[in-house]
Amino acid sequence: MAVKTLVAARVATTSGNTHENIRNYPEAAGQSFKRGQFVYLASGKVTACADDAAAILGMALKDASTVTDTDVPVALADANTLYEMCVYHGTPASAITAITQVGVNYALQVDDNKCYVDIEDTGNDAFVVEGFSPVDAIGDQYGRVFVRVLAAASQVQAGS
Repeated sequence: MAVKTLVAARVATTSGNTHENIRNYPEAAGQSFKRGQFVYLASGKVTACADDAAAILGMALKDASTVTDTDVPVALADANTLYEMCVYHGTPASAITAITQVGVNYALQVDDNKCYVDIEDTGNDAFVVEGFSPVDAIGDQYGRVFVRVLAAASQVQAGS
């Protein structure tokens, strides 16, 4: 299969094809996240998620301004929102999409301000794979999948 380019995550769709649930929150000091990067609230302010994030507010819809308390629109990680993300593995040859990934929980990987599904890590669950993007073929290296943030990892879903 093909080797795809790692691309930034994006909001793919919502249940019922409604618009994503967007809220504005103040930016924390010293932030450098990019649009499409997952963020969380720390002391009530938007902060970039790191690898293996245990808490996710949602996806930043604009780049950080680097100015503390600037409003940041965030597509909330609620039960209705699906994200499209590339699969990632520390060994590039193993970073392929596979039919067996559907229904499996995986961790968040962040590199160069881009977020990926870390198919190597099933111990720091943040997402469940719900399907495959039609943009790539099953078996593609760095192919894209549709994921939902798990309630336990979401700062806005019940059970978090």
